[in-house]
Amino acid sequence: MEIFLLPVATAFILTLAFVPLVKMLAWKLNIVDKPEARKLQVEAVPLLGGLGFLAPFALTLLFFYKGSTDLNLKAVLCCAVLLAALGFWDDKSGGISWRWKLGGQILAALALVIGAGVRTTFFELEILNILASVFWLTFITNSLNLLDNMDGLSAGVSAIASFFFFLLAYRAGQPDLAMFCVLLAACLLAFLKYNFSPASIFMGDLGSLFLGFTLGAVALLLQGTEIRSWTVFLTYQNFNRYELVSVLIPLLVLAVPIFDTLLVMSLRTLNGLGIFTPGRDHSSHRITQLKGAAQRRLDRIILLYIRLTARRKKTRQHALRGIAQARTVLILYACASLLGVSTLILAQLSLANIIVLAVLVILIALFSARKLAQVLVYKNVRK
Repeated sequence: MEIFLLPVATAFILTLAFVPLVKMLAWKLNIVDKPEARKLQVEAVPLLGGLGFLAPFALTLLFFYKGSTDLNLKAVLCCAVLLAALGFWDDKSGGISWRWKLGGQILAALALVIGAGVRTTFFELEILNILASVFWLTFITNSLNLLDNMDGLSAGVSAIASFFFFLLAYRAGQPDLAMFCVLLAACLLAFLKYNFSPASIFMGDLGSLFLGFTLGAVALLLQGTEIRSWTVFLTYQNFNRYELVSVLIPLLVLAVPIFDTLLVMSLRTLNGLGIFTPGRDHSSHRITQLKGAAQRRLDRIILLYIRLTARRKKTRQHALRGIAQARTVLILYACASLLGVSTLILAQLSLANIIVLAVLVILIALFSARKLAQVLVYKNVRK
């Protein structure tokens, strides 16, 4: 593990130093996110934060692994950077059509899946593997893009996912992929210094598209080489569908953005809205309106943090709004972490316990969806 210390420290420090420079560049180029009715901020906030962690991540990766022969990781980085360029265009122009964004995501996914051969092996037919991989990359890219609706949410959840992918890749004997993931996690943790509520910079589509595509690709690259030593396969030696069980890993690690996207798409459709209609109807927005004893205790802790760190300033968001956002983000961090931990214990579970875990996660997701769906967020929609 000590081989990761220097690269991680370098990536973390570089990001801390680079984000303020990106912030000044965003103000100079007037690439800012201005307040609107559907947005939470009360003042203009600079975008381009994605560049603040993308550049240090790429530089650190290339410096420490410039001699690496892992062409798949280089292909992932190249395709993700091209998609980040599309995100920069969206940030700079003030928003492009969802069709352009979706088309760019599909093209990047095709380039990686067909050009570099990064794809799932779940199906016996290769065409199905290609289609499933393109769909997965596009879906996860959009999921992280949609999840970027609250200060620190997308960056924090991505950092947690990257960290658990690092642990899984290290355990699977994939050191290059492990380094790739831990460097991304380090850059995102440093970025949270500026992006956690109240944020002084947003990652923008440049950052969210890059993160979504990268994490989706990492899930495809993560090999289940050590899965043959899991309890379930040692117990049931005739059960050799490794892909059927290993598919649980990315689904659990990325469960928070997947849940949010499915919830939003379902409720918008049921309420007669287009699935690409922007609005404050995500799981995070709905959680802010929930009340309870646990939320009140968490609010007091967050208020103490705001006072100790002097984050409540006139030039930033109102303290109460910042508390509500921070509380919601921390709750979703906890969910992402618990789901990530569950992937680490899969190796010790029997087939019956794996089924129980899967059913439990599904039931909790359905219960949570029902609870969140009861929060009224839509007005004047077609019934």
